[in-house]
Amino acid sequence: MMHKLRFINYGSFIVNNMENPFVTYHYAGPAYFCDRETELSKLLEAFDNHRYVLLYSMRRLGKSGLIHHLHQVLNKRRNVMTIYCDVQNTRSDQEFMTKLISAAIAAVEKSKKGVIARIGKYFGALRPVLTFDPATNLPTIEVQVHDRQQVQSSLDILMEMLGGLDQSVQIAVDEFQQISNYEVPSNIDATLRGYLHKIPNTHFIFSGSQRHLLLELFSDAKKPFFSATDHMHLHPLDPQIYADFILKKFRGSKQKISMEVVEHIIDWTRIHTYHTQYFCNRLFAKRHQEIGPKQVEEIKSEVLYTFEQSFLQLQSTLSRNQWKCLRGIAHENSVESVSNKEFLQKYNLAQSSAHQAVHVLLDHELIYEERKDDKLRWFVYDPFFSRWLENR
Repeated sequence: MMHKLRFINYGSFIVNNMENPFVTYHYAGPAYFCDRETELSKLLEAFDNHRYVLLYSMRRLGKSGLIHHLHQVLNKRRNVMTIYCDVQNTRSDQEFMTKLISAAIAAVEKSKKGVIARIGKYFGALRPVLTFDPATNLPTIEVQVHDRQQVQSSLDILMEMLGGLDQSVQIAVDEFQQISNYEVPSNIDATLRGYLHKIPNTHFIFSGSQRHLLLELFSDAKKPFFSATDHMHLHPLDPQIYADFILKKFRGSKQKISMEVVEHIIDWTRIHTYHTQYFCNRLFAKRHQEIGPKQVEEIKSEVLYTFEQSFLQLQSTLSRNQWKCLRGIAHENSVESVSNKEFLQKYNLAQSSAHQAVHVLLDHELIYEERKDDKLRWFVYDPFFSRWLENR
């Protein structure tokens, strides 16, 4: 079975404490968050004017961080409560609702201390269990939605609870495309759609990283969410703004680095937020007094060596033609068409084989399609993998 590249765990090698300003896995506050002012303004405008939002981007480009940044801004308002729910690992409508209710209960309890008993009464029919959160040692309510019949009733109860609050509620459901992957076809979109305009104090952001699945859910006239949201496609950060941010963080810790070197790092990591942050995190952790090309090349070698076994394992899951096609796209940096005669000859591929390979690589998120210079082009999804492939 082919393994998807997104499961490669870069995080386990990260020095990730607040002395290192290049945070990779969690939102650490405005001081560690770069730009996105335009996107933040659009999200705030949508919230203030009761427009729902579909937010999508490729993986690890900063989408979840932007949502947490938005919530950090909204939480400063006394009359706003925020709920963040990641449904990536759910496998059914029941698990979806269990996660959403749990996230809502945690947010309400945090916002309105001491209401845990009243929350329990709302969900009495679902047999709530009072437990203690080991991280905070505070009481919390656990609710399990066990069957599909309870999905509708549990959502009724949840929206009744949120609708009764004297606050506006911003609800962000991350990786929403997951409902398209449930073994039993999901009815969550239809169930939620019925509430979007019935509870005036609630606002939804639906976000995700698989664009084709999300657009099927929100752009198909036959689907419940058709024309229900603003669409926002998150693009890479502005390279100059990102370079200034990186330069400031290094120089703020007395590590001398030139703009030319920073721009090279951004180019090598393809302005992909997570990979750029990861690279800078490792470079910062060396605590060099001065950083030049030599130090950057050392980190490149370290990164590629660290994940070489993962890349080799991934190679073993690909057919010969899939591998040749993927390697070719990496060597060319990007490809407008794998049917191009020059590309086919250079990488010894038949046109039919190249087309079949692209479909498999796309399905397994090893490549993606993006507009560049007013043309749609194919890129290798993971910048580190792409750089490793260049040397094969």
